[in-house]
Amino acid sequence: MSLRISRRALLAATPATLVTRKTRAAANPDVIIIGAGLSGLHAGQILEDAGLKVTVIEASNRLGGRVRTLLDKPQTPESGGSEVGPMYARVIDQIQRFGLDMRAWQADKLDFALNVGGTLMSPKDWPTSPQNKLPEAFRKFPPMALPSALGPKESGLAELDTWLENAKALPDPSLRDLYVSKGADETMLALLGYTAQADDLAQESSLWGRRGQKLNEWSRGHGPFNHVVGGMSKLPQAMAASLKGDIILNTPVESIALGKSSVTVKCANGRRFQAKRVLCTIPASVLRGIAFDPVLPALQAEAVASIPYGQATSVFFEIKEKFWEADGLGSSLWTDGPAGRAFNWLIPGGNYIWMYLAGRVNQPIRSAPEADIIAYATTALNTARPSTKDKITPIAAVNWSANPWSRGTFSYRAPGQIARYGNIAATPHGVVHFAGEHTAVLQSGLEGAMESGERAALEILEKS
Repeated sequence: MSLRISRRALLAATPATLVTRKTRAAANPDVIIIGAGLSGLHAGQILEDAGLKVTVIEASNRLGGRVRTLLDKPQTPESGGSEVGPMYARVIDQIQRFGLDMRAWQADKLDFALNVGGTLMSPKDWPTSPQNKLPEAFRKFPPMALPSALGPKESGLAELDTWLENAKALPDPSLRDLYVSKGADETMLALLGYTAQADDLAQESSLWGRRGQKLNEWSRGHGPFNHVVGGMSKLPQAMAASLKGDIILNTPVESIALGKSSVTVKCANGRRFQAKRVLCTIPASVLRGIAFDPVLPALQAEAVASIPYGQATSVFFEIKEKFWEADGLGSSLWTDGPAGRAFNWLIPGGNYIWMYLAGRVNQPIRSAPEADIIAYATTALNTARPSTKDKITPIAAVNWSANPWSRGTFSYRAPGQIARYGNIAATPHGVVHFAGEHTAVLQSGLEGAMESGERAALEILEKS
């Protein structure tokens, strides 16, 4: 059953209290937007401001895409994108537009313990630890700092879009090959593997890493990252409430057919929608399951089918007692084992342990149900950090890898993909347009999603 959300409910709702009502889609919309994440909602705002009629179709039962605050859980954990960068102009503009408040992210308060090779220790003990088998030149670097120790001091990219503009002229070895060229041995590579987005260092583009480094260089010195007071989900809720057109939930798209004067969107529940244009804002990992008639051009289809996504599961624990006082170590944890990373995370709405199981650490639980993930994570954390036993209690687990409407976290690129595909995933297919963070050029994450929605909306307006 598809659902239309009341605007009053959107502004005040939590997932546990959303008020919904049935409705019919707006007659003859100019644009159908597929996906009610930041990209689709921002595009909808721009299109409506220009006088077009918009209908938004969302596959899941909620708004926000990969923005998800667990507002109905203790400590209201942030399970998706939540950090607002100092140069996230579009995101900040929306936050200010709807009167939401921000608080500085307390990143400087993160204090780590290490567990490497099954040995728990303080980072200050790492350089002389028997578990530290790194080459002499790198022994002083804790494992999480190894990418910075091996990578270039500066990205070498002149502009934010240089990674894309000059991709064919720029070297793009895998992260593994780059690290080997800088002196990494197998011991270092094993530790570095826990810092990558991909399951394997050989699968991840070093040019993509330089792009991220350029973003950090560009925003350096412009202030802290921030969190939204009340939860990041408040932003997409407010954006959706500002739209005039229908937002229809629980309606996955199966196919898109381009006709002579309109485009038809067919959904899994049997509903059909027609409009002059369509904007797909869903991740490439989901887009590749939608049938197009006519089919996408060969290279574009290849790009959509092969753009990789990070795999991650988040598990949240309420802190019953300060376990770090029992062992005298930092309250956060970095491991080279199944416990992954466990942060003592502080947001405006709460303080909790955020256990982040990503990349290769995510593999054993990639398709597991929530109860099994929580049991697995609890055992792994208690083993890596015995002081946590009986001093934390599970809140929830969010498995983005098993989520059918994301099938992962955020996109990245494999070696050579940037030169081969450029940003062809963003190229319109007739009257079908594409957005989503995987098509962003200048930014990534939350701002990348907004950037892509803006770009696609302007494309539509130019051709309408």
